[in-house]
Amino acid sequence: MTTRIVRNAGKLGLAAVLLAAFAVPACKKDQNPEPAPSGDAVATGKAALDEGDWSRAYDSFTAAIAANPNDVDSYYGRAAASLARAKEHYSLAQAAATNGKIEEGRAEAAKADEYFKKATDDADAILKIDAQYAEAWFLKGVACQYQAMWDEGIDALSECVKLAPERAEAYQRRGEIYDHIGDYMNASVDFKKASELGYSDGPTDAATAHENDVDFSDLNYDPEETEENATEE
Repeated sequence: MTTRIVRNAGKLGLAAVLLAAFAVPACKKDQNPEPAPSGDAVATGKAALDEGDWSRAYDSFTAAIAANPNDVDSYYGRAAASLARAKEHYSLAQAAATNGKIEEGRAEAAKADEYFKKATDDADAILKIDAQYAEAWFLKGVACQYQAMWDEGIDALSECVKLAPERAEAYQRRGEIYDHIGDYMNASVDFKKASELGYSDGPTDAATAHENDVDFSDLNYDPEETEENATEE
């Protein structure tokens, strides 16, 4: 089975991290003005992200995209909601498998994969419109990190720090990938840079909050294996 897992359950700490993108204007917008998307839909989507209501956020940003297919921030908001829903489904998949509910675990893992694809598709849609949108590279890197797509994650996060060299969490996440694949020299460099830029594990504000419940020790998820481990314990 090729699905992946982020291990710890519980509510995501993603909202503050993902909302930070809305404080960072997308590049080139002034050069290529587009009609403003539905203000109500965008506002509702942002509020829903802040409240952790991922379904409402997804639907609201979908409405905003329908009103303006070139609004990169709406694609970003919808991708953020998809990424959050993916994490929730993975948590449910692990819980189901641990309790011996293998088919339910498989179904939840499949849903998680579906939402990861939606997140990466929206990130790619942004980058087709504006390849200089640093936060889209960041989100794509996060999605790749969750899916154990290490090379793609490094590439995406590297593009992010090229465009936004002050983005501490991008260095931190790239360092985590380097550390996981055994490239400890590059990991050390990235961790040091993240620290110099003010990265901390605990959420502080929208620009520096970090989702610190990720365990990368077992990203290759098989519900049957999880059940066996739980039985052994």
